[in-house]
Amino acid sequence: MNVPRYAATAAKLLQKQLATSVPAPSERERGLATIQEAMRARSKRRRIWTLSSVAAAASLLLAAGLVSQLGAEEADVALISIRVSPAGEGAALRTADRNEALANEARLSSGQRIETPIGGGASLQLSTGSSMSLAGGTSFRVDSHGAVERFSLQRGEVSAHVSKLSQGQRFIVRTPDAELEVRGTRFRAQVLPRGEACGGQTRTRLTVTEGVVEVRRDGVTTPVSAGQHWPADCASDVPPRVHLETPEQAAGSVSPTHPSQDTGSLHVASNAASPTQPDAVKKSSALTQQNDLFAEGVALRRQGDVGAALRAYQELIARFPTSPLAENAMVERIRLLSGRHDPRARTEAAAYLKRYPHGFAVIEARQLMVEP
Repeated sequence: MNVPRYAATAAKLLQKQLATSVPAPSERERGLATIQEAMRARSKRRRIWTLSSVAAAASLLLAAGLVSQLGAEEADVALISIRVSPAGEGAALRTADRNEALANEARLSSGQRIETPIGGGASLQLSTGSSMSLAGGTSFRVDSHGAVERFSLQRGEVSAHVSKLSQGQRFIVRTPDAELEVRGTRFRAQVLPRGEACGGQTRTRLTVTEGVVEVRRDGVTTPVSAGQHWPADCASDVPPRVHLETPEQAAGSVSPTHPSQDTGSLHVASNAASPTQPDAVKKSSALTQQNDLFAEGVALRRQGDVGAALRAYQELIARFPTSPLAENAMVERIRLLSGRHDPRARTEAAAYLKRYPHGFAVIEARQLMVEP
C-alpha cells in the first residue's frame, strides 16, 4: 500500500513546518530576556520619577511652610501695639456691638473704637514711640496698626506726637471729609459737628506745631507745615498781646515750684526776647520753651498732679499768648477745672469763647457754659 509512503511524506512536511514556525529555544530565551530587561528598565525609570516627584512635592510643601511661617513672623514683627488709658471723666471702649468702660492700660486692636464723653478723654501710647491724646466728645477708631497705621476720627479732637517713621511705614488719620498723613510730627486734628462758612464747608480742622502733614481732600493734596493750619481761611481770632506783667513776674506767679499760687486766672504777658539775640535763636528758644511747658503740663496731668498741671499750662499762656499751643493749654485748663467741678471752669470757658470764637473746643466750652 501507499499509506506508509504518504504518512512518511506528511511527517516530513509537518516537521519542516514546525521547524520554520516555532523558534529555537535559544531565540525564545533571548527574546524573553530582552523583554524582561526592558520591563525592569521601565520600572526603574518609574521608581526614579516617582521618587523625584515626591521629593519635589516635599520641597514645595516645605518651602511653602517656611514662607508661611516667615510671613507670620514678619506680620507679628510689623504689628504695632497700642495701649490706651482713660483721662478726666473716663472713656468707653466699643468692639462691634459691645460697649464697656475703658480700663487703664487697655490694649487696642483693629476695629475697636474709643468714645469719650464731654469732660472725659483718653491717652494712647504706641510701641513705635508715638502718642495721641483724645479730647472730650471724641469718637476715634483703630483701622489698622501694622506697617501702615490707619485711624478714623469721626468727631471730636485728637492731638498726636508721631515719631519718625521708617521707610515703608505710614501714619494716616481719616476724617469724614479729609485724610491726613504724617511722617513724624506734632499736630492737632478735630472734626466739627457741621461745616462753617470757612473752609469750603469742611468739618475737618488741622493745626501743625512740628513737621509737615499732608491733607488730601477732593483729589487735592495740601502740605501743612509747622505753625500753619488747615483750611487756611479758618484762622482763629487771636487778639494782640497785652502786656499786663513781665515774663519774670508771670513765671514767678505761676511757677510749678509754688503749688499754692494757682488762682485760676489767665495772665497775658509779653514774650519778647532780648534784642541782642539773633532772630533764629530767639525763635528756636521760644518754641522749645513752649513745647517744654506743654509737655510738662501733660506729664503732671498724667501723674495726677492737677494743681501743678494747671500752673504749667497757665505759665505757657502767660509767657507765650500767641503760641500755637496757647489754645491747647487753655482748653486743658478748662477740662482739668471741669473735672474737679471747679466753678472757675465756666469763667475760663467764657474767656476761651471770647478769645477763640472759632476754636476747636467751642462746642465743649458752650456746653460747659449752659450746664447748671
